[in-house]
Amino acid sequence: MRLFIFYIATLLIVFPTITKAIPSPPLTSSAEVSILTCSPGGDLYSLFGHSAIRVQDQELGIDDVFNYGTFSYDEDFYFNFTMGRLNYRLGVSRIVPFLRGYQAEGRGVSEQILDLDLNQKQAVLDFLVWNSQPENCYYLYDFFYDNCSSIIRDVLDTTMNGEVVFTDLTESDHSTFRNMIDRYLIYDPWGDFGIDLGLGLPCDKVATYQEYMFLPDKLSEAIDQAKLNGKSLVKSTRDILPAKGLSRDFSLFDPIPLFWMLFGFIAILSAIGFKRGSRLAVLDYVLLLVLGFVGALLFFLWFITDHTATANNFNLLWALPTHLLVLPFLWNVKIRKTYFMIVGGLIILTLVLFPFLPQMLHLATIPLMLTILVRSFVNIKLT
Repeated sequence: MRLFIFYIATLLIVFPTITKAIPSPPLTSSAEVSILTCSPGGDLYSLFGHSAIRVQDQELGIDDVFNYGTFSYDEDFYFNFTMGRLNYRLGVSRIVPFLRGYQAEGRGVSEQILDLDLNQKQAVLDFLVWNSQPENCYYLYDFFYDNCSSIIRDVLDTTMNGEVVFTDLTESDHSTFRNMIDRYLIYDPWGDFGIDLGLGLPCDKVATYQEYMFLPDKLSEAIDQAKLNGKSLVKSTRDILPAKGLSRDFSLFDPIPLFWMLFGFIAILSAIGFKRGSRLAVLDYVLLLVLGFVGALLFFLWFITDHTATANNFNLLWALPTHLLVLPFLWNVKIRKTYFMIVGGLIILTLVLFPFLPQMLHLATIPLMLTILVRSFVNIKLT
């Protein structure tokens, strides 16, 4: 699990020393350790839900939530976010303010109380107290491999000395990462299009049963079926806050209908211009400019940033960065015809292979590719 697993492995060796060096209160028999699972929210950043660890002890007055999904806004935030170098941190809050935010958003919170003995509960708290220290609380965020949910899986595995046995959830569901997040993105069509556009081939990898737990719902399901020393890891479950649920109405301005309407509009204009012997060159300049910038962004995400999921992006088959380079030379008949012959051929090949590509492209890219194909035909025939 990249950086986090590295220091988890180190922790396995030095854990006794750490827990002595960083004091945490000795828990009493009333202590409970539980996993909180928060339902999806309406905004893209909250659409996949959230997970956290709760530690409570009524005798000591402890009721804290340990949350691996926090980060700080500073002068480098946007740069680090863009470059894939954003550090998240373990934050600690009381349960009441934690729940208040979710209640205000109409999001549900469920709780799985773990069946642990006192020593195991103490081990979890000791680790979390150590991990919450300023010098230990940061980790390099990765949406698929190091996030608020997957790290909780690793925390349990570490503090329980590797004795937690998770059930293989992939036996009846061999989903890719993209398949799994698409189930949430039906509520945000533009977010779905943007994510499918930016994430490359690594997103189409079939997830292992442990990798499934990058999603809070899947972590909750895995914990519910997990075993510790031959018995169920979960002692009981309850709903703390009810969920209002999400809904989404169809809109003509969603990506798929919008781009089909755009294709129809450009196709009609192109047909009229073709009949009159006019290329309507302004359409080419606007189209290539927009798609060229998209291609340049995808190229940047793949080759310049540290994002692991944006590599090997097949969307570059139609959103070519070279569109920007050829714009100043479209006046040249020979260059223009040659370029559109190459682009048209590449689009035809991509459309033919569309169902067989190892990367699943968004359906909204089909009308975009057909638009490019229409403009390529016009430029080849009228040049």
